[in-house]
Amino acid sequence: MDYVIVGNGIVANTIAFRLTRKITPQDTLTIIGRTARPGSATLAAGAMLNSFAEIDAHSLQSDTDLYHFELSHLATRMWPTFERELIDAAGEYLPSGCAKCEIQSGGGCFGLGTYIINNTAADDSDDNNFDAIVTALKNFNEQFDFVNPRDIPNYFPAQKSRATRALYIHNEGWLNPRLVMEKLDAILTNHPRVKVRDATAERFFKSGSRVSTVQLDSGEMIEGDIFLLACGASVSKVLVKSMLEIDVQPVFYGTGVSLEIMSEEFPHRNCVRTPNRGGACGIYSVPYFWDPGTNNNHILIGASNFISPTPVNFGRLGSIEHLMKSAIEEINGNFYKAELIRTNVGWRPTTQDTFPLLGKTSIDNFIIASGTKRDGFHLSPVISDYITRILLNEPVDERFKCFAPERPLIRSLSREAAVEIIVSGLMSEQYQHGYLPSNIRMNAQVRETYRQDIEKLHDRIGATDWGIPPEMVNMYRNGHAH
Repeated sequence: MDYVIVGNGIVANTIAFRLTRKITPQDTLTIIGRTARPGSATLAAGAMLNSFAEIDAHSLQSDTDLYHFELSHLATRMWPTFERELIDAAGEYLPSGCAKCEIQSGGGCFGLGTYIINNTAADDSDDNNFDAIVTALKNFNEQFDFVNPRDIPNYFPAQKSRATRALYIHNEGWLNPRLVMEKLDAILTNHPRVKVRDATAERFFKSGSRVSTVQLDSGEMIEGDIFLLACGASVSKVLVKSMLEIDVQPVFYGTGVSLEIMSEEFPHRNCVRTPNRGGACGIYSVPYFWDPGTNNNHILIGASNFISPTPVNFGRLGSIEHLMKSAIEEINGNFYKAELIRTNVGWRPTTQDTFPLLGKTSIDNFIIASGTKRDGFHLSPVISDYITRILLNEPVDERFKCFAPERPLIRSLSREAAVEIIVSGLMSEQYQHGYLPSNIRMNAQVRETYRQDIEKLHDRIGATDWGIPPEMVNMYRNGHAH
């Protein structure tokens, strides 16, 4: 059997890794993707192993939400073992940064422990989301502690942005995604049955009822028996060119910017983050360790979120300025003298209904794995397990079919709930960017203006009994979503 995987991000490569553990000596596996990985969501990720920290006041309201959270929670528990498995598989090809990895004891490029801060830099949406996290932690019996914000290591915010509450989640942590990708590259490029092609897939071709070949940007044709499309936010571009006559909702470019800094005097050992804000993950700082033997003073600051129908290659100055300012004011004032090492731009694959596209299509030998938004890295141990089973025709949890690529749009929000979430998110954004109402009535007036605008948008697109996902407002407004 000849397997062809289009894509070389974390989802594609972890699937490829699991596949190499199961295929026979007669099978082959071809991986297609640019070595430089332009727009890689993985390489821009903070790789926080956060499930509960991502909950907000409107989470877990539908069966699909609950199942998605179940997978996320499972992935958090799987990562330490999965990382150990990658280290063992790399063997003599293990990257130098991983040579002394202490994964089992929480060292090297891995660590556990996330602090959630509830500060005064935004509005009371943060309070509601913080409360929702606490409720979920209690309901699921997850280990956590309330902590005094002043006891958080390397937490020195501006007085006006200091936290009034904080908690510590014991089993949610972080990884350095670049080192994880180095390990996967080392494993796959040195595997005898794997061919890695430094190329871009342009389109697929069918022969009869099955996909038979994929064309590269060089014009070369790659034949195969089973095809997996897992190239992140570029999935829609490839599908449109391929004209395979399958109905898959659009995948947009969720452009996110993160900043790698070096803070000599104030290195981190834990994630420090706010709750989600305005359709994004708030502000966070994550340890960005390279190996146990060095002075691990690199930190990742993130992250912005901008949904676009086309690729955005560079970070917008407004996003970069906001991240730097927020990190200094909300996490550690001493970051003002930190050195900026790298600006990362990643394209998070975001579907129109914001849920993943995972599983078989109506073309029997054509599978899709995309639409993971900002959860691709985190979910990859679970997704790679399930998709590998599908590739090999092994049984998978029946509930996984809710993410089938050709499904109808999942309408998990009522119109009323969506309008409230969107308006609250917009108000939160304003406060994050320095909004100060001039009098007591102005806040209500601004909120009402937003509400009327969002109600009119719902009317215009015919959303009478369902709500627009907050991330998709501009895509519906500009006619990119229907």
